Amino acid sequence: MVEQKKDIANKPEAIDLPDGITQEMVDEAKKKHGSKKVAIGYLPMDDEGENTLAVLLKVPDRDALSEFEKWSDRNPKKSKEILVNACLLSHKDQVKADDELFLTCVNAIADLIPVRKAIVKKL
Repeated sequence: MVEQKKDIANKPEAIDLPDGITQEMVDEAKKKHGSKKVAIGYLPMDDEGENTLAVLLKVPDRDALSEFEKWSDRNPKKSKEILVNACLLSHKDQVKADDELFLTCVNAIADLIPVRKAIVKKL
């Protein structure tokens, strides 16, 4: 285990990874989705937030957001499932089995949606 941390420490973008997330998982996700499109989310497992579950997430793309929005008014449960299935890259079974973790994960993914404030000037 010490050797693995040495390998991680030698990489310029290396961080101490939480339990359940390996450097291989991060590297594969960055290769597939882009290095700026991957994040680690910490989902509280209790009301005090003392215990958390670290999960690997990807920023929702236009396709995932489109499907999410298409169903959000008609079937909110389905829309949330679409978002989690598209953006949660680790611990899917555990998150989907627990309603509180699931809803917290939806919130974490929503926080990743890149929304910038536009500057509008009237002519």
